[in-house]
Amino acid sequence: MKTILKRIIADFHHSPFPGFRRRQLDVPVNLEKIITIIGPRRAGKTYYLYQLMADLEKNGVPRQRMLYLNFEDERIVLEGNNDLIFDAFRELYPEQDLSGVYIFFDEIQEVAGWEKFVRRVSDGITRHIFLTGSNARLLSREIATSLRGRSLAFEIFPLSFSEYLDFRDISKNDMVSSQNRALIANAFGDYCLWGGFPELVEMEERFKPQVLQEYFNVMLYRDLVERHYIRDLSVLKYLLKRLIGSFTREFSVNKLYNELKSRGFSIGKDSIYKLMEEIFAIYMLASVERYDPAVVRREMSNKKVYLYDNGFAAAMHYSFSEDRGKRLENFVFRHLREHTEDIYFARNGWECDFVVAAPGRVPELIQVTQRLDAENIDREVKGLIAGRQYVGKAEGLLLVDSVAEGLDIPSWIRVLPVLEWSLGSPGGALESS
Repeated sequence: MKTILKRIIADFHHSPFPGFRRRQLDVPVNLEKIITIIGPRRAGKTYYLYQLMADLEKNGVPRQRMLYLNFEDERIVLEGNNDLIFDAFRELYPEQDLSGVYIFFDEIQEVAGWEKFVRRVSDGITRHIFLTGSNARLLSREIATSLRGRSLAFEIFPLSFSEYLDFRDISKNDMVSSQNRALIANAFGDYCLWGGFPELVEMEERFKPQVLQEYFNVMLYRDLVERHYIRDLSVLKYLLKRLIGSFTREFSVNKLYNELKSRGFSIGKDSIYKLMEEIFAIYMLASVERYDPAVVRREMSNKKVYLYDNGFAAAMHYSFSEDRGKRLENFVFRHLREHTEDIYFARNGWECDFVVAAPGRVPELIQVTQRLDAENIDREVKGLIAGRQYVGKAEGLLLVDSVAEGLDIPSWIRVLPVLEWSLGSPGGALESS
C-alpha cells in the first residue's frame, strides 16, 4: 500500500493542474484551521481544491509541500493504517518538514474513523488541513463533536447563476445592450431547467438527462444505500421521487407513511423520519420550516421541500413545461440558501413563500411569481401581509418575470425581476407589459 501511495503522491506532484474555472467561494488558506468544504457530488469540490492549490503555488508554496489524496480512488485501501500516508510522503521527501505541508483530503467521509485521524494530524503533524465531503453531517454532528474549535466549515453548491454566466463567458454586468440581455435571458432559461452542475454547462442538451440521472444514482447508492446500509431500496426510491416531485410544496411524514402503507410497504414512522434525515443530508433536497416564534410549533409543523439544484428534477423526468413558476421559486431558494440557512415560509390563511430571518438582520419577506397581474396581485400581497403578522413591518419583495400595467401595489412592497435580483443589479426597473 505504501508503494501505491508514493506513486499517487508523486504523480500528483509531477502533473499539471487540470483546467478549472474559478469559483466565487472565498476560503482562507493560512488560518491554521481544519477547513472543511462540503457540498453535493459533482458540484466542483475537487476542482475548488485545485483552485486553492494553484493559488498557493502562485504565492510561492512549491507543489512538494502539498499532499493531495482523493479517498474515492479505489487504489487507496488503508484498512485503518492511516499513517502509511505520511510514511509514504516522508520516504519521497525525507528533507521536508511535515509541519509546513498543506494537506488536501478529498471525500474524507470514505475513511473509517476520519474525525479522530484528522484531529490527530492537526495536533501532531500540520495545521494546514483542507477536507471535502458530500454529506451535510460533516458540517454539524460529526465535526462538532470531534473537531470542536479546530475547524471552519464552508459549503459549495452547483454553480450559482452568476457563476453559470461566467462559465459561459457571458457578461453579467451588461444589462443594457439588447444582445447581452438576450444571452442572459437564454442562459437563465437553461439554468432553471438543467441546473448548475459544472459538467453540464457545455454539454449537448440531449446528454444532460442521462448525466443528471447518473448523478442521482451515485448519490442514491453511494451516499445513502452503501453509507447507511439501507436495505429497503424500494421505500427509499419512493420517498425520493415523492419529495422531488413535491418540490416547492409542503410535505407531511404522516401522509407519506399512509401512502407507503396503502401500497403494501411495511415501515414505521420512526424509520421514515430516519430515512428523511439521511436524504436531507446529502445535498439533494432541503426542507424549509414554517416560521413561528415558538420553536416547538415550528419543528412540529409541516415543512416545504426544495431542491439544491433544479437539475435534480430533470433527473427524475419531472415535466417543467406546466409551471415555470415552480422553477423560479426553486431558483430563488437556491440563491437564498447560498447566503443563509435561516429560510422559512409563513402561512396564516395566506402563504408567504420565503421569510428570511437571519439573526441580527431585518427579516425579508419574499413572494415569487412568474407574472404579476390583476388575477394574482391580491393573493401575492396577502401572502406578504401574512408574513408581516409574524415578523413585524418588514419590507416585502415580489420577484417576477413580468408585471402587468396599472396594478395597485402598496409602497412597502418592491417589485423586481428575479433574474436581475439574483445578479444584484442595482437597476431593478421592470418594464410593465
